Amino acid sequence: MKTTNKIFRMMIMVLLSILSFSLYSQRCAVLEFKAGVGISQADVDGISAIFITYFQPAGYTMVERTQIDKVIEEQGFQRSTMTQTQMVRVGQILNVSKIVVGDINVVMNQYNVDARVINVETGTIAATEGATFATSSYRSSMQNVATKLASKIAISYGGTVQTAPPATVAPATPKKRTAVEVLYGYLKIFPNELGVFQAEPTSVITQINAQAQYGYNNWRIPTNEELSLLRANNYLASGEYMTRESKRGIVLLVTDGDDYQTVLEQERKAEEERQARIKAEQERKEAEERAKQERLAQLKAQGWVDLGLPSGTLWKDKNEEGGFYSYDQAMSRFGNELPTNEQFSELINSCQWIWTGSGYKVTGPNGNSISLPAVGFRYRNGIIDNVGEWGQYWSSTPPKGRGMAYMLFFNQEKVYVQYYSQCEYSVRLVCKP
Repeated sequence: MKTTNKIFRMMIMVLLSILSFSLYSQRCAVLEFKAGVGISQADVDGISAIFITYFQPAGYTMVERTQIDKVIEEQGFQRSTMTQTQMVRVGQILNVSKIVVGDINVVMNQYNVDARVINVETGTIAATEGATFATSSYRSSMQNVATKLASKIAISYGGTVQTAPPATVAPATPKKRTAVEVLYGYLKIFPNELGVFQAEPTSVITQINAQAQYGYNNWRIPTNEELSLLRANNYLASGEYMTRESKRGIVLLVTDGDDYQTVLEQERKAEEERQARIKAEQERKEAEERAKQERLAQLKAQGWVDLGLPSGTLWKDKNEEGGFYSYDQAMSRFGNELPTNEQFSELINSCQWIWTGSGYKVTGPNGNSISLPAVGFRYRNGIIDNVGEWGQYWSSTPPKGRGMAYMLFFNQEKVYVQYYSQCEYSVRLVCKP
């Protein structure tokens, strides 16, 4: 009888051990942490591997990495953009009660780690742990994060579940805000969430910006990286948030621009500077025009006429004294004041030529005129010929050949530039104002 009772007690103990193991040994999976701002996914994988090594919560069986990767691949999920809903789905397929996820950002040469335990059954956050550390201490810091987070979800074998203080077991409570807060000196956070949307609420955001709420008119949906910063600094409640890359979920607006008054002041200063540049340019042009008119007045008093030619060339109102000059004499005395072939051509093509009976009245585009008399030419022996019939005026364009030179030639029938034998011809000068 005693032997039978002994065997019965042993069987009861074995059954209790099996029941205890089934009740208190649960499964847990650690997903690879996501790379946020300032760090590559390859670096994050190396750092999260340290976390996995030290994350051994009591009462849990850890799922192998290969099993996790296989489920993610079969579901067609992308590791870098997995939502919390997708993470929970992975946990359900793996038949785990908890999954661990996290983000790592590097801001101002500091690593910011945010690790979270998600209850697969409820989809809520069961525990969180985070740390900020320098590059040199990442191993010990990740070990510290892993052991602290493991202790928060550990299961005792005495039959009771270890519970952490409510503030750590319950979903993280986001910071309360009544005004715009600035994160890392540049990212401004809208004081309150707008609600849950299935698509970006463009009209709502447009209206908020039109009203310049809280002093800004450039509110927008955050990026994935900015959302990671907000989460790491406890600005987010539990649940899926909308980002530029994922257009559904809770909407919390951010901006990295200047406030509305600053923008207005910048625009005002920019407009003042623009008007100042316009005024300065206008004053410069007016000063140039005044100087030009003063110069023209002086030249007019000296007998120069502005015909309104495209090149701005001014022509003398009468021939030079002395009557007739050889080419060498004209070049020696007047040099560059002699017209070029191009200036003669401009005078021919741009002006109206009217024969007066003894020469031409030449009227420019602006209505001003000069007279070119047909004074003929003088042979080297001193005889003057073709007075009242021909007009011939020296050009400064170099001679085409020996004994030949360019000149303006006209009679009652034609006006053109030609080169001819070197006799003595008239001189009419030009200048630029």
